[in-house]
Amino acid sequence: MDFLARLKIAWPVEAWRDVSVVVAVSGGADSVSLACAMSELREQAAPGKLIVAHFNHRLRAAGEDDARFVQELARQLGLPCEIGVTDQPLEQSGGDGVEAAARTARYAFLLKTAEKSGARYVATAHTADDQAETVLHRVIRGTGLAGLAGIPRVRLLSPAVTLIRPLLDFSRADVVEYLAARQQTFRLDESNEDPSFTRNRIRHALLPQLAAQYNSNVREALLRLGQLAGDAQQVIEQRAEELMQQAVRNSPNGIAIDASLLRDQPLHLVREMLILVWKEQRWPLQQMGLGEWQSLAAALVSEAPNQTFDLPGQIRAQKSRDALTLTKITQ
Repeated sequence: MDFLARLKIAWPVEAWRDVSVVVAVSGGADSVSLACAMSELREQAAPGKLIVAHFNHRLRAAGEDDARFVQELARQLGLPCEIGVTDQPLEQSGGDGVEAAARTARYAFLLKTAEKSGARYVATAHTADDQAETVLHRVIRGTGLAGLAGIPRVRLLSPAVTLIRPLLDFSRADVVEYLAARQQTFRLDESNEDPSFTRNRIRHALLPQLAAQYNSNVREALLRLGQLAGDAQQVIEQRAEELMQQAVRNSPNGIAIDASLLRDQPLHLVREMLILVWKEQRWPLQQMGLGEWQSLAAALVSEAPNQTFDLPGQIRAQKSRDALTLTKITQ
């Protein structure tokens, strides 16, 4: 089955032809293939628009050349193009911190572009190779079941804008073959070779070594692991959502949780329910590690006497025998 036929199955044209879609294009092979393929599949008379969006992080000397390449590609495809540039140059020291900052800035630009153009979707070109690298990266760094699921195919950027990754079942080899058949050029990003980034070391050193010395199908094994973890996490989150509906209510001081309803539940489900509470309240998750979640879940279901303790992100927990109240500490 050819590239376009597979893309039609991965993201049916009927799902997006009548709405506007922002296609994130860096100029690299993956994103160029997505823009070209979606342009080919979309009927000329369709009411929705495709908008090419490129963000210059100002991290590379070739950044302006990349932007010009994307503008020319959009012109050839007959698509409007939005170019964004970071207001403040990101730290030039390299490494994973600057990569995270660049990712945050890029998604903020993509969301702003979608909102400005009235787009329903933002499409990015993450592939199966990206997915396998992400799963392995998270295994090395340390992660839970949710992290093992890897890159989600779909997630909300805002109540009105959905991020979708239609190429998650496509390999980089599929992408390059499609572009070669079109005789379509693309840009090469030299930062993808920079060993200061953990992901690059995984891509160029660790995965090839694992494939050569341990399992020639390691990529497929990682993808299966991610799929199974995602399936399991979906069931867990559904049950955790049910528990939250049963046991959690708003209180004058914050959130009140009925501990008596949770004592017979597995601790990991209580922990997952608490994570959903944090997400719903939009409280900071970054500093809440497994130890903090485990301790809070254990305190919630215990029958210990009254206690008060503070959690990362300025959240105060007040526990009585049968209830836990969570409040945001105000200065």
